[in-house]
Amino acid sequence: MLDALLSLILVIIGYKIYKWVKGRPRIPNTSDKFVLITGCDSGFGREDAIRLDGLGFRVFAACLTEKGEEEIRKSCSERVVTLRMNVADHESIKQGFQTVKGHVGEKGLWGLVNNAGISGRVGNMAWLNLQDYHQVFAVNFFGLVDVTHTFLPLLKKAGGRIVNMSSCTARMEPGTGPYAASKFAVEGFSDGFRRCLKPAGVSVHIIEPGYFKTAITKAENVAQKMRSVWDSLDPERKEEMDEETFQAKTEDVLKHLDLICSPRLDLVVDAIEHALTAVCPRSRYVCGWDAKLFFIPLSWLPTDIGDAIFAWVTPNPAKK
Repeated sequence: MLDALLSLILVIIGYKIYKWVKGRPRIPNTSDKFVLITGCDSGFGREDAIRLDGLGFRVFAACLTEKGEEEIRKSCSERVVTLRMNVADHESIKQGFQTVKGHVGEKGLWGLVNNAGISGRVGNMAWLNLQDYHQVFAVNFFGLVDVTHTFLPLLKKAGGRIVNMSSCTARMEPGTGPYAASKFAVEGFSDGFRRCLKPAGVSVHIIEPGYFKTAITKAENVAQKMRSVWDSLDPERKEEMDEETFQAKTEDVLKHLDLICSPRLDLVVDAIEHALTAVCPRSRYVCGWDAKLFFIPLSWLPTDIGDAIFAWVTPNPAKK
């Protein structure tokens, strides 16, 4: 038994070394390759646009706001083309497609980074409603699918790569509700599309970040969204958790986020860069120690054991 376990460990280590060595070579040229990134107003999208611009890619930075476009122009070279795109609006996506198509011509699109996403309202999942799910899925999933299908002809021309932003919560749902559900959907779509597009020479790659310091995890934003859910409850529902307990829960959530959220956005940007520049990129990238050492391993355990461990480490003011 011990020999079999040791053999299995050696096989896993050998495979990891093989994948690392195989992933070292990079594509020879980036200056003739076009990449579209959605959600460049802040966070991973903005940092990724700056990184890829620095590597010589011809970047299309899609932003939701004019302010986002202005920030990209200040931070990047003149090669970067900014465009306004709301991924939840098909007409907006079509306009973006025409802009990109006019620039790339017959070269096509080397990379599509589906980064745009929102968290939606945050709180007890039993307190959320159908509209909360519609709102998040419209951006995180249906928007991603719409952008991917719209730009697929340009990706096929270049034999390009699709990089989809998922989350470690798509492996182990921590109670985020619509957000994690939308990321589960992204994983399913990405896995199916990867197999579907392989004969066409287009590859699909999934990024699974842990918790990072972005606009989604910013304390005031999270507190505001939790308060929004609480305020929308009728008096009978509020009896399930009194005001004092709700405040304690909010404080615990914010403390927990402050503890686990990493400022190292570069870890995610590194993964996106590798997916676009490696000769042999990976199909899936896990980013952040919380994802690698907690969320992903927890998802491998039997369900009851994983649930028990998660309940043990999750603050619950109702039990205080």
